[in-house]
Amino acid sequence: MSADEDIWQPCIHQIQGTGEERRITISLSETLQKLEVEKVALSICGFRYCSDFFRSLLTVGLSKISGTSRKQIFIAIEKMLFEALSSETNLNCVRKLLRTALTSLEKGERNRIGSKRLWNKHKETVSNLLCRLDMFEITPREEDGKPMFLDLPKESIYNIISKLSNPKDILNLGQACSYLNVICEDWLLWQQLCLLHFSEKQVSSLTTDDLDDSDTNWIHLFYLCKGRFKLTFTEAYGDEVVLCYNCRKLYWRIQGHPCSNPDMAPSKSFITPEQFVNMLQL
Repeated sequence: MSADEDIWQPCIHQIQGTGEERRITISLSETLQKLEVEKVALSICGFRYCSDFFRSLLTVGLSKISGTSRKQIFIAIEKMLFEALSSETNLNCVRKLLRTALTSLEKGERNRIGSKRLWNKHKETVSNLLCRLDMFEITPREEDGKPMFLDLPKESIYNIISKLSNPKDILNLGQACSYLNVICEDWLLWQQLCLLHFSEKQVSSLTTDDLDDSDTNWIHLFYLCKGRFKLTFTEAYGDEVVLCYNCRKLYWRIQGHPCSNPDMAPSKSFITPEQFVNMLQL
């Protein structure tokens, strides 16, 4: 193996246009291969990004995707399920992906491309994967004498939760058990979240209560502010697709890329799964 092959990093440089008009000029199948999406999807860092990418892709409609690309996607999804079951992680993430895949297959059946038999085979495969996931049970942790999260003092758990800036993460954590639910609905926690994302003037404009009043429904007030002031949250991913402005290449953030203009000051943009799909001209 040559030195160049030894440090090769997956990337694509077939990019045209700027801003929302930016497009990938190669096919979806080539894009998946050149960026090694399946390989990244099976990594702990890239799993969630690739899951959201595939979900966005499937939402566009399978009738717009070639047979070769569909095969690549369903093979990747099946491997992602086995990885989730093996590691007992990202189970809800892969469940959403499988449900989106099944919905896309059902909606696109009338305008399908390819044989009905193959389409039904994809539906049967996805349905079986969902059944397998639904029947799966997480292995209980063995008693090893080591402390668990709930063994921490309440104040420590509260401090950890207070570091979360996305309300969806707090609400999801609160569903784990009644003890965490009480902490995750604490009014001081949501007051802090409100004042983190909105100014006191904005919050005060939507309530007649004192901002230090413990009787205020801070969860309700947060979502009032979120709706009124159009707050959106950017998903945080372990790994993600990045566009280098210096050499116009798409690459994975963690792996980096062989920039053809390394002497220039770094200039890049993180590409969301939705933006990635839009660049494919489907």
